[in-house]
Amino acid sequence: MKDSIGCAVVGYGPTYNFGWMHGKWIEDVPALRFLAICEKDPERAAQARQDFPGAAVYEDLDEMLEREDIDLVSVVTSHNTHARLAVQCLQAGKHTVVEKPLCLNTAEADAMIRAAREAGKTLATFHNRRHDGNVRAIKEVIELGEIGQVFDIQLSACGYGRPDGWWRSRKEVSGGLFYDWGSHAIDWVLSMVPSPVKQVTGFFHKLLWHESSNEDQTRAVILFENGTVADITQSSIAYAGRPLWRILGTEGAVIDTGENAIRGYCQELIGPSGGSFKLITASGERDIPYKESDWITYYRDMADHLLKGASVPVSAEDGRRVIAVLETAEQSARSGRSEVPRYL
Repeated sequence: MKDSIGCAVVGYGPTYNFGWMHGKWIEDVPALRFLAICEKDPERAAQARQDFPGAAVYEDLDEMLEREDIDLVSVVTSHNTHARLAVQCLQAGKHTVVEKPLCLNTAEADAMIRAAREAGKTLATFHNRRHDGNVRAIKEVIELGEIGQVFDIQLSACGYGRPDGWWRSRKEVSGGLFYDWGSHAIDWVLSMVPSPVKQVTGFFHKLLWHESSNEDQTRAVILFENGTVADITQSSIAYAGRPLWRILGTEGAVIDTGENAIRGYCQELIGPSGGSFKLITASGERDIPYKESDWITYYRDMADHLLKGASVPVSAEDGRRVIAVLETAEQSARSGRSEVPRYL
């Protein structure tokens, strides 16, 4: 029986240094051994060699996948490549972690999940921002029943600015505006509300930034079978914003601006707690400090899954639920009516 897991990362692009951060998180888990990086761009491959001198750097994924000592591969590439690369890794007999979002549509998700089952390997989604310090603190308040029964959740990431000219602004590559922060937001909500999704209503706007193929503003209103409503908005044309979180319960509310919520992300193994949110109840209003952002816990949990049989930190099926909501929201925006999520 193995006592450690050999790991590799596919993708070492410059965007937010995601590839570098995955390597750092993996290196800090004693049960994981960081062995290899695959990166086709010569400049980025050279940077990978400098950053991780103990890891072999490959330009050809097939060559890297031939290594028998690699057990787990993390796919850290543009969204439109996730499905193809994950299936390739799974068919090579490797457990596979895929950066969020899992893929671009439910058809791709189904193919990925099928490949994992056929290979007898784990496919997991890297929604490690469930470990953001504010998210952890908010979930604790809800689970302790301090605001009673939650019935209304609003999440908003709104600002005004021209999209950058990188792949994240191209819908055919990124999946659309909602596939960035929105996939985090939908995952947070789905992990907090213990009820199936009943219907989704989407509102997508394309009004201003025509040099980008992504939408300018996206919104999904999710109705759960237990009656809870979640309203999630992401915008690059909003001159006025809203709090990141507003959660209403039968006995109180949570208001969180999100300021300092993810200090150190893609820089630190564990982000320091650096902010707080407002808890409002009948007894008054008080500040609740954020917890630490223990992002490294994802890979610790993955090691426990592979070596000790613990549960998958975020399953492919969980990642697929997020994709299904995104897909249904866009379908609703096109049809002009609420849609039943046939994909869930």
